[in-house]
Amino acid sequence: MARLPYVAEDVSKEAESAFRLLAKMGRRPANLYRLLANQPPALEAFLNMSAYVRGGSSLDPGLRELAILATAYEFEQQYEIAHHVVAAREAGVPPERVRAVESGDLDALSPAEAAVVRFSREVARSRRCEDATFGAVLAALGAAGAIDLTLTVGWYHLCAVVLDTHQVEIDDWLTRGPGL
Repeated sequence: MARLPYVAEDVSKEAESAFRLLAKMGRRPANLYRLLANQPPALEAFLNMSAYVRGGSSLDPGLRELAILATAYEFEQQYEIAHHVVAAREAGVPPERVRAVESGDLDALSPAEAAVVRFSREVARSRRCEDATFGAVLAALGAAGAIDLTLTVGWYHLCAVVLDTHQVEIDDWLTRGPGL
């Protein structure tokens, strides 16, 4: 059970504003957002950064989802895994690629995918990466992509801290399967 209550959309004018932003982004009021609504300005700031990471960065959506999943698997963050397995499917990532990230079988991935996953896992373990890993990321994504990958991975470190600290549960609607 979460350590703070999940806030409804109509609790305050500030919360209503943040939830309108969420709807404008095409996102459901997931438990993470409902928890953050205990502090509506924080939720709004969180959503603005999330909008960049998930829709404004230069990363290909499939690579972004592999990076998020690699980070989530490294942290054993089940909430993010549950959400981003679905997001990866929606981004066109084949199930065997998702399984490769889970198992650590980087040979099953393209060179760019392997570089992104290796980077994400190394950064999750130590907040840094090997020179060879960074070189592979730079070769695959360029300077802008390397920055966007770093911000994405770092963003999901923050998400893991919020989710784990507050013991946010996986959303019921997500665990019901197809028809999300």
